[in-house]
Amino acid sequence: MPLPKRYIGALAVKVVALVVGLAVSVYATGYLYDEVTYLAQRGAASLGDVVVVVAAMSLALTGVALIASLPESLRVRFRRPRRAHRFKPVYGFGTVLAIGVGATLGSPLFILIPQNIVQYEFVSLGSLLAAALLSVLMAKVYADMYSESRNRGMDAVGGPSFTKTAVGVRSVRYFVSRVSMWVANTALAAYSKIVFLIFDFEYLPGILTGFGVRGQAEVLIIYAIAISLIAWTVLDSLYEQRLLSFTGLLQIFLTVIFVAILLYDSALLGSVGHWNLSGLLSYTGGSSWPYALVINTGYLYLLFFGFQEIQSLERDVHDSSSVVPVSWIKKGYKLGKASYLGVAMILTVVIAAAINIFYGLAVFSVHPGYSAVMQVQIPALYLASDYLGPAQELLMAIAFLIATVTTFVPAFLAATRHLAALGEDGYMPSSLASLSWLFTLVSIFLLAVGNQNFLVEITDFMVLASLGIISLSAIWLRRSRGVAYGRADILPAVVGVSCFIAGGAVYFISSSVVVFGALAILFAYLAFDILELGALGVQLFLSVLSLACLPLLELFPQVVQAKGQFLSLLPISAADAQAALWGMLIVAPVILLLNLYVDASVLNRRSPAGS
Repeated sequence: MPLPKRYIGALAVKVVALVVGLAVSVYATGYLYDEVTYLAQRGAASLGDVVVVVAAMSLALTGVALIASLPESLRVRFRRPRRAHRFKPVYGFGTVLAIGVGATLGSPLFILIPQNIVQYEFVSLGSLLAAALLSVLMAKVYADMYSESRNRGMDAVGGPSFTKTAVGVRSVRYFVSRVSMWVANTALAAYSKIVFLIFDFEYLPGILTGFGVRGQAEVLIIYAIAISLIAWTVLDSLYEQRLLSFTGLLQIFLTVIFVAILLYDSALLGSVGHWNLSGLLSYTGGSSWPYALVINTGYLYLLFFGFQEIQSLERDVHDSSSVVPVSWIKKGYKLGKASYLGVAMILTVVIAAAINIFYGLAVFSVHPGYSAVMQVQIPALYLASDYLGPAQELLMAIAFLIATVTTFVPAFLAATRHLAALGEDGYMPSSLASLSWLFTLVSIFLLAVGNQNFLVEITDFMVLASLGIISLSAIWLRRSRGVAYGRADILPAVVGVSCFIAGGAVYFISSSVVVFGALAILFAYLAFDILELGALGVQLFLSVLSLACLPLLELFPQVVQAKGQFLSLLPISAADAQAALWGMLIVAPVILLLNLYVDASVLNRRSPAGS
C-alpha cells in the first residue's frame, strides 16, 4: 500500500535534512580545523576568533543533528528488534597482563622519562614512585568496586561504569567522568599520532640513510609504516570482536619484544655511563623539592593510567584463569575474574614503574646535556644514537614503533568505547553512537594540530579528574546500599582526593591547560543539562545557538585570513568561505526547526486505521 502524502512530504524533508547535514558538518569541521590550526600557529586569539570557533563548532553539531534526524525518525516507524550482543571470553591472565603493560608502557616514555630525570633528578624518581603508589591503590579500589558491581549483576566495563552503578545513569557525575575519560583517551591518541608522524617523517629517514637505504626504497618504507598503522587502526575499530584473539596474541608478542628491547637498551646505556649516579641527590629543579614532587607526580601520572585498560576488557575475559608462576607451583590453581583482573592491574603498575625507573637511571648515568635532551623531539632516539650507535638507534626505533601501536590503538579504542557507552545510556541517538569511532577519529584529527606538551598535560588533567570521581564512587556505592561511613571509605577517599590534588597541580605547569580542562568539564555539565531535555531540547538548543552566532559575528568581526588546508581545496576565496559559513548558520538551523515540526506534527501523529 502506498504511503500517505504527508509521509512522502516528511520523507522529502528528511532527505533534504540529510543532504544539508552532510554538507554542513563536513564544511564546518574543515573550517574549524583551519581556524584551530591558524590559532595554534599564531599562539593568540581575539574575541572575533573565539566567536568564529564557537560558530563553526555549533554549525558542525547542527549538521550532525540533521544527519541523525533521518535514521532516528525512521526508527520510530520501522524499528528493528535489537540483537543482543554476545561476548565470547577469549582472554586469560597472561593476555590481560600483556595488554595492560603494553598500554601503559607507551610512546610517552621515550620523551617524558629522559626529559624529567635530567630536569628533576631524585624528584623525578620520587614522582614515579608516588604515581605508581597512587595507581596501585586505585587498582585496589577498582577491584573492590568490580566485586561489588558483579554481586549486583551490573555492567562493569571501564572505570566510569562504577560511577554509573553507584549514582545511576542519569547522573552528572557519571556523565562528566565518562566524557572526561573520552577527552583524555582522545588526547592521548592525538599525542601518539603526533610523535609517530615526527618519528616516521623526520627521524626514520636519517636512520635508514645511515644503513644505506635511500631513494624509492626509503620512501616506500616510510609510507608503508604509516599506512600499516592507519590500516590496523581502522580494521581493529571495525572488526574489534572478530579480531580479539589475534589482537591478544599480537599484544603479547609485541609487548615481549618491546620490553626486551627497552631493558637491553637501558642496560647498555647504563654500562656506557658506568652507572654513575653522582648528582642524583642534588636537586636543581628551581622551587622547593616537596612542592615540585606534588606537581611532577601529576605530570608523570600519564605513564601509569594505562593500567585501567584492563578493566575495559571485562566482557572479553574468562571467569577464571590460572596465574603464572603460581599455577606452576600449585597445579590447577585459578583465580576468579574479580581477583585476577585486580592482580593484573597491580602487576601492570609495578612492572611499568620498575622499567621506567630502570630506564630513567640509565639515562641519568650518562649525564646527557640538559639543553640537548630538552630540544630534541624524541630524546630516547637521540640518546641511543649519541651514546650507543646506529644499530641501537635502529633497535630503539623498532621499540618506539611498537610503543606507538600499543598506545595509539588502545587509546583510540577506549575513547570509542566511552563515546559509544554514552549512546547505549541514551545520551545520543543510537545511529550516532554506532559512528563513535568516526567522531573519535575526527576529534583526534582536530586535537593533533596542537603541540605535544599541551596534549600530555590535558590528558593528565582530564584523566585525574575522571579517576577522582571514579574513586569516590566506591563510597557512593556503599551509600546506595545504606551502609554507614566506615574504615572501608578511607582508601577511596584518599585516592580520590589525591587525584584531584595531582590534577590541580598541573596548573603550576600550565595554567591554560587547567583552564581548558575546567571549561571542558563545565561544557560537559552544560551538555548533560541540554541532553536531559531529550532530542527536542537538543535540536532547539542547537538551532538557537547557531542563529545566535550571527549577531555575535557582526558585533565581533574577524579579519578574513588566507584559506587554510581544507578551504584551499575549494574553488572559492577566503571572503567567500566566510560568507558560506554565515549562510549555513542561517540555512541549517531553519531546516533543523522544520525537521522538528515534521517530527512533531507528522511522523509522531497516529495514522488513520488501515493506512
